[in-house]
Amino acid sequence: MKRILIIVAAIAISLSASAKVVEKTFTVRGHCGMCKSNIEKVSKGFEGVQSAEYDLQGQTLKLVFDKKKVNVKDVQKAIAEIGYDAGKVKASDEAYNKLPGCCRYREIEGVSDHHMDGSGHDHHHAE
Repeated sequence: MKRILIIVAAIAISLSASAKVVEKTFTVRGHCGMCKSNIEKVSKGFEGVQSAEYDLQGQTLKLVFDKKKVNVKDVQKAIAEIGYDAGKVKASDEAYNKLPGCCRYREIEGVSDHHMDGSGHDHHHAE
């Protein structure tokens, strides 16, 4: 019995050691509380995502995830599929147009004037 417990403990330790938890922050366009809720919900839907925290003011999503289970690009694509520009992945006009009026960030003054570079930093276009 003791031998089985040692084997189980060794397996548990090796499995936990194989997890590669990382944190990544990237730009996601949103405008309201509903945006925040939608963005976090779709991000947390991935197995391996430990947390997803959207900062409305900063227009960024902080994702904590197991790099062996989750690809950030896949999360960004899923966010774009529900209508929000994420990282370097732009939502299609069709997906964007399905957003409720309060979530139409491209039509809000100032938000559409930003350029996404995928790094989590905004750069204004020169006019």
